[in-house]
Amino acid sequence: MIFLIAPGPLKYPFVKEGLSYFLKGLSKWIKVEGIFPRLKGAYSSKVERLKAEEELFLRHLPENSYLIVLDERGRAFNTTSFTELLNSLQGQWKNITFLIGGPEGVSEELKKRAHLTLRLSDLTLNHEIALLVLVEALYRAFSIIKGHPYHRA
Repeated sequence: MIFLIAPGPLKYPFVKEGLSYFLKGLSKWIKVEGIFPRLKGAYSSKVERLKAEEELFLRHLPENSYLIVLDERGRAFNTTSFTELLNSLQGQWKNITFLIGGPEGVSEELKKRAHLTLRLSDLTLNHEIALLVLVEALYRAFSIIKGHPYHRA
């Protein structure tokens, strides 16, 4: 099973529509659950917000899951290597969790907990856009694993 954790609620209608489209396709091959908890309150500093978001995310992290944190300084993958990673992890782990931070990124504590830090792009992406890019990449990778013709490389 794959878990997607990001700050909620999702605001952009086109992101919701894109997620719906790719998650419906992914559901043929693997169970995916989106967890989008809302961070409540105002925060006077980046550090305070990161700590509050960390505590919120920790409450939602599934047990015994391979944790992948998205960060602009993480490891980059191409489609082939990302597909190989997912294929390998499926055989070793019951759950794979992707965690995307909010406007301030992800706390150092969550990065330390991660098994892998992943970079989707050299560009900095809004967390909702990053989520959409990630879900498309997951759909593409599983289409390759399952022999579906979506990927044409």
